[in-house]
Amino acid sequence: MKRQHAQIHPFLHSAAIMEKQLENLLGSSKIRHRQALVLDALLQIGPSSQQHLAKQFSVSPGTMSSMISRLETLGYVQRETNPTDRRADVVNITAEGLTALAGVADIWREGDKIIENILGPEESKRFFALSDKLSRALGGGPPKKEKSN
Repeated sequence: MKRQHAQIHPFLHSAAIMEKQLENLLGSSKIRHRQALVLDALLQIGPSSQQHLAKQFSVSPGTMSSMISRLETLGYVQRETNPTDRRADVVNITAEGLTALAGVADIWREGDKIIENILGPEESKRFFALSDKLSRALGGGPPKKEKSN
């Protein structure tokens, strides 16, 4: 008897393939898709603690620390001691990070075009709107600025 896959299977498979294609396109920037999302968040919300960023991206503090260390090694972010809590660091995007992010934005638009070429203009608009709705319903959405203590 042939087992049917759950309806979510094609979505998961296509998301994994799309992420791999974006990773390949990002190759020259030396950063990964999720690291690029962190840079984008820092651009949107400004300097933030690693703890706040970890919460925003639903990752462990250790995972965020690894991402920030990699971005710092590349010169895309800098860490400074938080003036209100000397035990914590504040992370900020650098000029080099802004330049890298501009290139990433072009790559993300290429991803949009790939989807639009496959689905067509109307279906891709609907797909992006439904994806945004799903993301927000699952707790995603734009990053939030860190509240002062």
